[in-house]
Amino acid sequence: MRRLLLLTLLLPLLGGCLFWGKGKEKKENSSSPEELYTTGEQALFNRKFGTAKERFKKLLEASPESEFSRTARLGLAEAYFRDGDYEEAAQAYKDYLDLHPLSPNSDYVQYKLGMCYYKLMLPPDRDQKYTQEAIKAFEKLIKIYPTSPWTIRGAQLLKECKEKLAQHDIYVGKFYYKVKEYKAARLRFQAAYDRVKEGESAAEALYWLGKTYQTLGKKKKAIECYQKVVKEYGMWGDVDKAEEALEDLQKNRKRRKRFLLF
Repeated sequence: MRRLLLLTLLLPLLGGCLFWGKGKEKKENSSSPEELYTTGEQALFNRKFGTAKERFKKLLEASPESEFSRTARLGLAEAYFRDGDYEEAAQAYKDYLDLHPLSPNSDYVQYKLGMCYYKLMLPPDRDQKYTQEAIKAFEKLIKIYPTSPWTIRGAQLLKECKEKLAQHDIYVGKFYYKVKEYKAARLRFQAAYDRVKEGESAAEALYWLGKTYQTLGKKKKAIECYQKVVKEYGMWGDVDKAEEALEDLQKNRKRRKRFLLF
């Protein structure tokens, strides 16, 4: 009897809880695009990236043509980026550019696309596919938006990306040189130098290019490489190696000339 009485008292309360839960779920599902965007924006500001992604996704699924869809798509990309999910962020930024190519934010989005790949770059001894994608993104930024303030920063990062790719070429070139694949090594060192043309990577690539030419018996080309290193990259840390190699080759040439005269 007591159990029956207790159950009779609890049923209305349980019913109320179930009704409240359904009401809350219904309210969330029926949120307007503006409400979804506002809560998503607030979550992004408060670094609640999971909630922000959820709100923006829900808005785009429920109201893809609403006036808030463009900013929600950018908000979704930003949430992925700030959460460190750079591959998803890159895809979201690309989707934004595909759907809104004339947006006033397109220069910023192109810059952030490059930043996604920049963040994903690996050390020079690893695969450089993300470095190559970053280069493409920053070069496109500079070409399409030359006067954008984001282009200045993009140009600096582009230089870093090319430097990393040059270091990768040097790394691979040294491997080819070590296994006596000198022609393949020469191509890698030349590619590295052509990418940067200045700085320590350029000096290192040019030195190894000279060394490879010397090994291949092309002493004139080797001397040209060493001379360029000494003349144009005097601040390079290993410039003394180029100076020594150049001095030895020039001495040998003088000895040969004397020998031919006699």
